[in-house]
Amino acid sequence: MIPLHRIDLNLLSLLIEIHDCGSVSQAGRKLGLSQPASSNALARLRQSLGEPLFVRGKNRMLPTAFTSHIAPQIRLHLAGISNALTKAGEFDPRTSTRTFRLSLSGLGEQIFMPSLAQRIHARAPGAILSNVAARLSDLAQSLAAQEADAAIGILDLKDRNIRQTHLFDEVYRAVGNPGLPRDRIETIDLARARIILVAPSATYAQNIEDALDRHGWSENICLRLRHFGALPEVLQKLDAVAIVPGQLATRLERSGQASILPAELPLGRHQVKLVWHQHTDLEPGCIWLRRQICELFQKPARTDP
Repeated sequence: MIPLHRIDLNLLSLLIEIHDCGSVSQAGRKLGLSQPASSNALARLRQSLGEPLFVRGKNRMLPTAFTSHIAPQIRLHLAGISNALTKAGEFDPRTSTRTFRLSLSGLGEQIFMPSLAQRIHARAPGAILSNVAARLSDLAQSLAAQEADAAIGILDLKDRNIRQTHLFDEVYRAVGNPGLPRDRIETIDLARARIILVAPSATYAQNIEDALDRHGWSENICLRLRHFGALPEVLQKLDAVAIVPGQLATRLERSGQASILPAELPLGRHQVKLVWHQHTDLEPGCIWLRRQICELFQKPARTDP
């Protein structure tokens, strides 16, 4: 057993930074240390633990098996110490100049950010709201490293340290040209219509296309878009319908950029969740942020018969 009095917590912070960025000098800069000071600190930690901790790879410092094993728990406990030292009620939205970091997809930014920014700045006028979008494969790590305070989306993270709450169920809708007459809208048959598929995520694009294929509609796809920005103009120019998330469909119809078709799509319902790392469970600012998100977007879970 390693005596705790031999371990400097600052050295453990350096270990986590090197683990995350793979560079002693870069980790030191994040902690305000010079290159010699960073190297000396790593040497002290190696001596205290009796372990090399990292080995030099081709382009970065690679953690040993020992380091890979201890890093998640060290990260968690350092965050716990930080939270324990934070006084309850310290966060005052009226005077805070804090930066809140969310991880949102491009569509998530379009759907959630306008109303959330309006609410945050009305209650915390000095705060900054930032989208630090992380790839789905990196999201749990981003939350653990406090690069993001929370994330919103159709997310299913298999990490025991991740907390989540259901916001609402999302369904996909078909939309068409905003100038379509009502009698024309009601007679459009999706099995015969030309289809525009918009899906920024490769995974979800494939899921949607698989569902269309099961119903014999995949041959109707005439255009695949990776982003939603061009869709309103495309709907104006093409005699086709687009498949989009319901939240976006509603926004497009309200702004006069599309018409929602009454036809139901065989794509099921998807849970939109708010997720965060457990080390922010008791952090006052993060608690306040999550409350704002839930009050804005959370709806009762639908119970189907």
